[in-house]
Amino acid sequence: MQDLYIYIEKEKVDDCLKYGIKLSEYENRVLKLMDSDKRGIQAFLSPKDSDLYINDNFECVRVLAKNLNAIVFNKICENTQLINNYILDVEDYKLGDFESPEAIICSSILPDNLSLYNKILDKPLLVQNSREFYYEKCINEIMETDMFSKYELYQTLLILGDQKKVLDVKKHENVKIYTDPISGKEYTKKSN
Repeated sequence: MQDLYIYIEKEKVDDCLKYGIKLSEYENRVLKLMDSDKRGIQAFLSPKDSDLYINDNFECVRVLAKNLNAIVFNKICENTQLINNYILDVEDYKLGDFESPEAIICSSILPDNLSLYNKILDKPLLVQNSREFYYEKCINEIMETDMFSKYELYQTLLILGDQKKVLDVKKHENVKIYTDPISGKEYTKKSN
């Protein structure tokens, strides 16, 4: 993990970039573990992982994660007995390990580790959205293991498309035709 992203109120950003961020002043997150609490600054693995991405009152600041005292945890396991199994040091975390990753920076941050994130001109992000990346990674892993045949996945997607009403379905004798109303592409499935 190379970078983390935090959100700071616009009027405080210049001071943070110039002097750094003191943990005691900016602590805004407490994670309750089974045996203790982790306190720190809430951080994200991708700028778009936060609802503050579209909030004009906040600026996104990129934090160099190298040599930083920080953890990554799976937010969906928060407030459960599973939380201790879903925590990693930021250096041990690999993209796509958790469904809903969030980070906590547990130390002050020096100004050398901070830079303003520019949505247009900044360096490209490896992951635009951590949750979507997790799903994509898991789907690919499942497909590679051949737990399900391509036929089973195809059939399941057609059924789901029908249930969600994103595909138009017409029955002709013992064949169902699923049509994508946007592209016009047709998919066939033998019906019982």
